[in-house]
Amino acid sequence: MSKKISSKTTNFKYHTTSKLPKLKKIQTKWNLTGHYYKSENDPQIEKDAARYEKAVLSFSKKYSNSNFTASALKLLKALQDSEQISAMPEAMKILFYFDYRTITNINDTIANKKLNQYSERFRKLSNETVFFSLAIGNIPKTKQKEYLNDGTLKKYHYDLKCSFEEAEHNLTEAEEKILSLRSNTSRGMWADATEKILSNRTVTYLGNTYAIPEALEVVNNLSWKQKQILWDKILDEMLQISEFAEHELTAVMSHDKVTDELRKYNKPYSSTVLSYENDEKSVEALVEAITDKGFKLSHSFYKLKAKIHGKKTIPYVNKYDPIGSLPRPDFETSVTICRDTFYSLDRNYGKIFDHMLENGHIDVYPKTGKRGGAFMRGTTNLPTYVMLNHVDNFKSLSTMAHEIGHAIHSELSKTQPVLYQDFSITTAETASTLFEQFVSDKIYEQLNDKQKIVFLHDKLTQDIATVQRQISFFNFVLEMSNQVREHGLATKDELAHMMRRHLQSYLGPAVDVNLRDGYSYVYVPHFRNGFYVYSYAYGHLVSNLMVQKYRANSNYLSKINQFLHAGRSSSVENIFSDIEINTKKVSTFIDSLQTQANEIKQLEKLTKIT
Repeated sequence: MSKKISSKTTNFKYHTTSKLPKLKKIQTKWNLTGHYYKSENDPQIEKDAARYEKAVLSFSKKYSNSNFTASALKLLKALQDSEQISAMPEAMKILFYFDYRTITNINDTIANKKLNQYSERFRKLSNETVFFSLAIGNIPKTKQKEYLNDGTLKKYHYDLKCSFEEAEHNLTEAEEKILSLRSNTSRGMWADATEKILSNRTVTYLGNTYAIPEALEVVNNLSWKQKQILWDKILDEMLQISEFAEHELTAVMSHDKVTDELRKYNKPYSSTVLSYENDEKSVEALVEAITDKGFKLSHSFYKLKAKIHGKKTIPYVNKYDPIGSLPRPDFETSVTICRDTFYSLDRNYGKIFDHMLENGHIDVYPKTGKRGGAFMRGTTNLPTYVMLNHVDNFKSLSTMAHEIGHAIHSELSKTQPVLYQDFSITTAETASTLFEQFVSDKIYEQLNDKQKIVFLHDKLTQDIATVQRQISFFNFVLEMSNQVREHGLATKDELAHMMRRHLQSYLGPAVDVNLRDGYSYVYVPHFRNGFYVYSYAYGHLVSNLMVQKYRANSNYLSKINQFLHAGRSSSVENIFSDIEINTKKVSTFIDSLQTQANEIKQLEKLTKIT
């Protein structure tokens, strides 16, 4: 067969399937002056800081020398007062404001300085309340059981249960304060420095100059041969930055090692799994299932992909190359597709998206100095924000659906009491990939037969990047962590060799991963976030099961809504169990992988026919 199934590239024409309300003018930049502050000189900033400080110090004075855990009634009052502090947005409002400025302009030195100053100020202030969680953790176990069965404390039962489990790893008050104060200087600043270096480095290609984050987006839109040229320029920069990244990643891993040893965590990922409210054995089963069956599937896919391209092996940079061209959705079309998907499921989903579009909650386009990637941030009593680096392709549309899925989850979780409005990273990634898959279904319905082949290939590529690639990253971080813990250092070249090996492990022999490709570890931000990456694979496989259940019976939407409103009102396992998904069983993840296996077989069948 030919390399290209469809050669003509046009704008994607999408026809809505539901009646959409009229949308006002879309704001493509964050409205910081409307939602936060007019400038760094806004007097409201210091007023907010002072108000928050006063409340925290008053709380500390009231309870620091009080035996507030002595009875259920005393504990109830203390927890209620603590919840009121948690509901105060002032500190996060200040930090978010300056952080958002640095995200959209890494060279905003004023915002950088202010962010560091207020971060340090609020970090010291948080030490004033360290005693509170420690006192709860020190409640005798017999008393813990009593309180967990006391109806007076019913609202706080799950929160107390988590506190009691975390207490197994608590240190003394003095030690906790030291760890808190040093966290940014010994970890955060290292990671921020790499991010800033990457955002300030540029490459020149065909007369255009791109910042590294933008170049990483542009490279996906280039032809087969052009990709390698720009990729080599990007890797030249990675090689230069790698000397710094070696020390940065060693510092980050060493910081985590010291913390884990002090807190007596058994494994490098134990802290992450506990904080995500997951069961450690379930996560290990997930990793094992994907490293075994999942990697075999991705090997099969890339073997098929190489055949379609008429090659024995394909270069690493071409691993995402389409097997044909598809019409490209521009930003406005991407918005329409997402709106149509959301409104056709539940009008409340669409209304949340519209509000964000119309009121400056989404920063859309890449630019020099803006950080790469995409994210959502939502918290109590502050607007939910999304950052994109949108270009006109289906990958950016998928990213939009993913991040707005996060945002919808965040907004619906705000129906919970304040202490449960947050949510586990794992359930967050389930929500985002859920909406991603619903949008994918909408697109697929409106493609012709040849385009469906190309789209199915591209969907498999993206799904493998979400599942198998992220578990290869998990394995990379685990090896990197063990290397630093055993030998005190992971050199830039050792890291490149590790990265190459783990990339090859999921891509298989049909993809040629060379040592230079291994230096891509420099720009992957998630390597600085512990073992966060497993949550992508976990979330995708669970959300896939939700989609299958919805396709079988649309009434399952009520279960989906139940999940989206749950916040962190229960453990991850219980939240999913309540909607008929047992995440404690290895077979659950294996069953979900079967969808990918079927799609690979379908793609093989279709490409033989063409």
